[in-house]
Amino acid sequence: MQAIEKVTAVQQVEQSIMAYILSDNVKIGDKLPTERALCEELKVGRGTIREAIRVLQTKGLLELQPGRGAFITRKEEFNKFDLANWFLENEIKIKDCIEVRIAIEPLAIKLAIQKCSDKDIRKLRSIQKRSISAVRKNDVASLAQCDEQFHTFIVECSQNKFLMDINKRLNYRLTSFRSKTFNIPENVQNFIPAHEAIIQAFEKRDVELGQKNLLNHLSYVVEDLELSKKIK
Repeated sequence: MQAIEKVTAVQQVEQSIMAYILSDNVKIGDKLPTERALCEELKVGRGTIREAIRVLQTKGLLELQPGRGAFITRKEEFNKFDLANWFLENEIKIKDCIEVRIAIEPLAIKLAIQKCSDKDIRKLRSIQKRSISAVRKNDVASLAQCDEQFHTFIVECSQNKFLMDINKRLNYRLTSFRSKTFNIPENVQNFIPAHEAIIQAFEKRDVELGQKNLLNHLSYVVEDLELSKKIK
């Protein structure tokens, strides 16, 4: 006999929303009910709803539109061919975002390393630890979340409100990219060591090394994008 696996609240909500998406009552392009409505219907908190929606986004069933909500994009999960097409169709938008990141993140990490505390470095280590755990569990949604938290926290450590505002806008545009890219094992392999190298620069309080490792990381992101268009 097999042991019975414990199903988390997030998994239960994910299954409920999945059933809703697959039903004949809705079609592609329809908007998902609001977080408040889902909370009331499923009797859970907003955090659980948001996590379940992130999972369904990584599977290609939902697309988040800032300020508007979540919309149904598919009635079946992404396969490799679908992913390759998505990266191909969104290549220009993604490259635009990466170009902005290459411009602002070296400044952000310079200021962050100069101003960060030991507590801040421990926070980066904590995010990295959760990232490693997510890799082991093949938890794509958590990986996307950890990646956003890692880079956002560096910008916050810069204590530059203008950089924070730009980063917030970038995150809106990178949500779909992050939810797709970690579905590709090769992209995941580059993710952990790149962040580790950045953390080591923080621990050494080495601005030049931090900028170098960050730019190396972003260059891998560009390479990953090129390979993602050709996955089979």
